[in-house]
Amino acid sequence: MTDHIDDDRARRAPGNDDEFEEEIEREIEASLAGPASRGALQSRFNRLPVWLRIACGGVLAAGGGVIAHHFHLPLPWLLGALFGSAALSVAGFSLPIPAFVRQYGQTVAGFAVGVFFTPEVGHQVLDLGLVILIASLASILISIVLSLPLARFGGCDRRSAFFAVIPGGLAEMAGLAHQFKANITVVSVAQSLRVVVIVLTVPAALTLYMHHARDAGVVHPPDMSTLMLVIGIALSALCAQVMNRLRIFNAFLLGGLVIGMAVGMTAEGAVAAPPYARAIAQIAIGASLGARFHWLTLRQAGPRFVPASIVATFLLIFANVAIAAAVAAYVDFPTAVLAASPGGIAEMALTAEALGLAPPIVAAWHFARILLVALLTAPLFRFWERRL
Repeated sequence: MTDHIDDDRARRAPGNDDEFEEEIEREIEASLAGPASRGALQSRFNRLPVWLRIACGGVLAAGGGVIAHHFHLPLPWLLGALFGSAALSVAGFSLPIPAFVRQYGQTVAGFAVGVFFTPEVGHQVLDLGLVILIASLASILISIVLSLPLARFGGCDRRSAFFAVIPGGLAEMAGLAHQFKANITVVSVAQSLRVVVIVLTVPAALTLYMHHARDAGVVHPPDMSTLMLVIGIALSALCAQVMNRLRIFNAFLLGGLVIGMAVGMTAEGAVAAPPYARAIAQIAIGASLGARFHWLTLRQAGPRFVPASIVATFLLIFANVAIAAAVAAYVDFPTAVLAASPGGIAEMALTAEALGLAPPIVAAWHFARILLVALLTAPLFRFWERRL
């Protein structure tokens, strides 16, 4: 079944993130129409109109966020939404959440992070340029080495393991997997799983490490007006659409970040996005991440691959924590952990904001690494393949 799916994807060759995710959803929907659907309840739910299933998923995601917020979990709205949608998806319930939900959630998150950029922060990021470059290269090289045990214990070929473990975006790595004839299903599962594992563990671990942060109270700048928020998000969405048409990587997050930075650089005083804007962004991102983990997709990756991928992700986390410790003389350790963590940009930047760290540094660090991944992955793979 996996080979057939990969052949079909090779013919279509999706060009960007939303095209790729829409193709995954089409495959899941097609599979659910056949005898593979699980249980009478799941079958009845999966035959409901798409809009009704999306509404049910949204209600469940928001409810999970409320519960997580009540128990003071880190990134409560994101984690609550993720748990809710993932539980349904793994159980066989199809939640066809449109790609634009996550995309514009990232746009709002990017805007919320961007407003923290000030001229002083900009200078600090530039001063850290060489440190960020060296640390990012080290993270990429470590991930390449980890692809060997992932291939051996995960039951996949080395090509697929290489693109599965590289800390890049889902669409970018799936596109390279298609180009070099690797297993796209394996790559997409691993890339999604890595972000989820990191979101579930790194913020919680840092919260425990910084247990005094919540007790002391994190001081945030005053919230911007609703009018400024609406104008900022509208401009961010427009900028994101233009970047997406130009096929710029992480266009929706970057569009929000660019407009947010413009606001942060030009505002008379420090401002922040209101809490409800950040909550909406977290719910959109969390629900979309959880919905990716449909049981059919996980089954296609093979029984050994998911646990092996989780172990590889933890090894990558530990390695990047070591990198963060090595650069602690240049940037504080908790910020360095989030910056070096091979998770999603929006998720790690939102964590930095919640813990009162430095979201701009985290975002800039992640973008630098993703840019290096985009430039170096193909030549590194060719070199790696010749040596093995």
